[in-house]
Amino acid sequence: MGKHGMKERVTKNPDPTFRKVLGIFRKEAREIKEKQKAADAFACLKAVRFYLRGNGFELADDLAIRDVYTKRVFRSMVPASKLAPRPKERC
Repeated sequence: MGKHGMKERVTKNPDPTFRKVLGIFRKEAREIKEKQKAADAFACLKAVRFYLRGNGFELADDLAIRDVYTKRVFRSMVPASKLAPRPKERC
């Protein structure tokens, strides 16, 4: 320690290794949270399909849901053989 105590740069950035590791931990936590949100979205799609099937219905077209915060869209794809024909537009 010098004549006037610690230098300013030492007090503002005390341990660069700690900061780097903390950044890595936070990044991993964000990735895990995003994966969990995606899993929740697919669980929601699965539940909708399950309830429809249980009540004697099936999806006639793709089902899409959007995350309100990240604006990511998740789709439940329907095979081409089961797609419903599009209704004709009236003029």
